Amino acid sequence: MVIKKFRIISISLLILGILLNVITKDMPNLVDKYYSNGINIYSAKFMSKIFSIFPFSLFEILIYIVVLSILIFLIYSIYFILKNPRSTFVYLKNSILNIISIVGIVYFLFIVLWEINYNRMDLKDSLIADYNISHNENIKDVNYDEDDLVSLYRFLVEKCNNARQKVFEDNKNVMRCNTNRKEVLKRANNGYENVNILNLNKRGSYAHAKPIMNSSLLCYTGITGIYSPFTGEANVNIAAPDIYIPFTTLHEMAHQRGYGSEDECNFLAYIACINNEDLDFQYSGYILALKYTASALAKVDYDKFKELSRNLSQSVKNDLNNSSEFWSKYEGKVNEVSDKMNNNYLKANGVKEGTDSYGKVVNLFLIYYSLYEYN
Repeated sequence: MVIKKFRIISISLLILGILLNVITKDMPNLVDKYYSNGINIYSAKFMSKIFSIFPFSLFEILIYIVVLSILIFLIYSIYFILKNPRSTFVYLKNSILNIISIVGIVYFLFIVLWEINYNRMDLKDSLIADYNISHNENIKDVNYDEDDLVSLYRFLVEKCNNARQKVFEDNKNVMRCNTNRKEVLKRANNGYENVNILNLNKRGSYAHAKPIMNSSLLCYTGITGIYSPFTGEANVNIAAPDIYIPFTTLHEMAHQRGYGSEDECNFLAYIACINNEDLDFQYSGYILALKYTASALAKVDYDKFKELSRNLSQSVKNDLNNSSEFWSKYEGKVNEVSDKMNNNYLKANGVKEGTDSYGKVVNLFLIYYSLYEYN
């Protein structure tokens, strides 16, 4: 009887979760105001603080438990069916109902704790609205063209060259962060504390990001960070090259602050990086923005891309080459499968472009610098 009630409640929650997701898709302004900038701020901060008592990523441990549980279930199922072939149908029926029940609860929690953020107002519209309020303007839209893209890339080349001169490097002339990688995670909050746009500096404090214990293994998936909506933890792959660590940390912290879209989190990571007091964060922001913008410009005007890229200092080129060499070691089937899974996940949450949305961050750079002058 208890199991039956559990199944009814969990399946009801699954249906409720689906309905909430469908309904909120047509309410971006309300979602942005009352959920993303209201309920979710408090819930995410509360969870991040509660689970910060664990020095390790609780989410990572939960993943291992889930994987182990699935393996044990499969082994037991095979054993049970072989021993009780006549009970196979009943066993499979009950197992499927139990799985649906568990999925129903997990999905409902995912919806109410996080997924609704995908239905909030586009960051482009938020940036324009925020600018209008702070500057007493009434701008409806921002236009930009290829010349603006060229100007952006030229700006980032200059910024990378200047910032690169002020950061540490190893004996191979490759950039190194000012501190060890775990300490980098603790220095990240400073960035958002200095960002005035979208009131990001007025959201209070969140727990520090956490390093992923099996970061080296995660490199095979090409993933540099993971946000856990169930624990409020921003998790970072600390095995990646140093140029990625500050940027990735602030990217996952953007998820922590209620932004779901990858390109939007990349943009916010950039803004938080260049507003951080520490030079390694600033350089990480500029060089990752450079990589995204380079890809966009190369598609539009490859000759101009090559011409401007010749102005990159040898030190910046060393960092970019080191990054390419590092990730080339991990290319393979696991990376392909991971990318497809991530692509499907993004599309399922309303990001039509899937992982291609990572490139849309350049549009946000152009919008931002159309509103605010280069400096």
